Amino acid sequence: MANTIGIIADDLTGANDTALQFHLKGCNTQILFDYDLIPEGQVNTKAWAISTQTRNIDAKTAYNKVYKTAKTLMGNLKIDYLYKKIDSTLRGNIGPECLAVLDALDWDAAIIVPAFPNEGRITVGGYHLLKGVPLERTEVARDPGSPIYESHIPSLISRQVETSDIVAHIQLMTVMKGAGPILLEIQNLVKKGKRLIIVDAVSTTDLEQISLATEKCSYDLLPVGSAGLAQALTKTWLSDTKHQNLSNTIPSIPVLVVAGSATNLTRVQIKRIKESDEIEPYIMELKPEEVLSIEPTKDKIDKIAQQLKSTGCVIVHSIPLEGDISQTLEFAKQEGLNLDNLHGRVSDYLAKLTSLVNQEQNFILVVIGGETSYKCCNSIGSRQLQLIDEVDSAIPLCLDLNAQWIVTKSGNLGTPNTLINILKYFQKHQSQKIIK
Repeated sequence: MANTIGIIADDLTGANDTALQFHLKGCNTQILFDYDLIPEGQVNTKAWAISTQTRNIDAKTAYNKVYKTAKTLMGNLKIDYLYKKIDSTLRGNIGPECLAVLDALDWDAAIIVPAFPNEGRITVGGYHLLKGVPLERTEVARDPGSPIYESHIPSLISRQVETSDIVAHIQLMTVMKGAGPILLEIQNLVKKGKRLIIVDAVSTTDLEQISLATEKCSYDLLPVGSAGLAQALTKTWLSDTKHQNLSNTIPSIPVLVVAGSATNLTRVQIKRIKESDEIEPYIMELKPEEVLSIEPTKDKIDKIAQQLKSTGCVIVHSIPLEGDISQTLEFAKQEGLNLDNLHGRVSDYLAKLTSLVNQEQNFILVVIGGETSYKCCNSIGSRQLQLIDEVDSAIPLCLDLNAQWIVTKSGNLGTPNTLINILKYFQKHQSQKIIK
């Protein structure tokens, strides 16, 4: 019998793209929206992921929620291995959430490796780079929910936990020597009382050596990272797992894409769709006065439902494809709205829109953005997802308990053609069996 794996992520897209790594290795994998939920299908499931939705909340609340999640997950689902998923661009309460798991389970230290080389995220000298650029000089620094002002991970985490005494760093020169030297360095640091240990990595080989060292260590260690480290861990945690062939048929129904991400990459992905001769969806750009209103109008819902029937695909996005969000901010100021919660207000609107359209027309749901994904899924009653397939690199296809097909994608993930690839996937597979 394969060991059972638990994944705690701070948002839904992170839970899904990390859980996908274990699904691809052969695990029957499911995602939960609430640690209090009593899940179905426990007997056959070998990997569980839970989204705590703690990325954009205060550190103390995040700590308490993750602490309870770790206790419940380990106690109720008989977890053998636990993985803490963090954002590969360092957003969120990384330090407090790692400490929450360590305290809940009485473990020794967290090995923190946010690098995801396949997506251009690497760590050198403790500095985290996105495609060669320090994070604080990228658009991640302007993230509306969780901005990043520090590229040096040890400094960032020290500030989050208000001390540097428990924070340590393993340099790339040690990592390049392989699992043995990494293991020795980890053991020395844990002996000195270090609990949050950041490790450099610039390649998949680095991640594999770090995961091997973590497994060989005599201390109780919590591996922490993105989908990159999770992929490396599948080789040590699931070395004997055999892939199971599962078949599913995707129905020939329309595809609704809801984009709540404000990243430049999301803009580019939608623009590529508009320029493509292969994909011709109906694209609806929401105006500031629409996306910041309390509820979508009936005319808007009817228009989307009609276009889903006639074109087979509708893309709804909340960010202008040209220019920036200054118009939205100006409108919010005029209306006296709280600027600190604009992103939450937008995602609430999109979730309500998704729910109302769902009452008029069945569709396959593709959601872009972590908070938007969570709220949209909740709005249509999705509380537990079964991983089915990979539609594009690190992009999962899921099925909920009500037979609703769902794809979630982080706004910072993928290439300019990712959205085109997702829609092409459905063109190819609808009404055909997918066997994985």
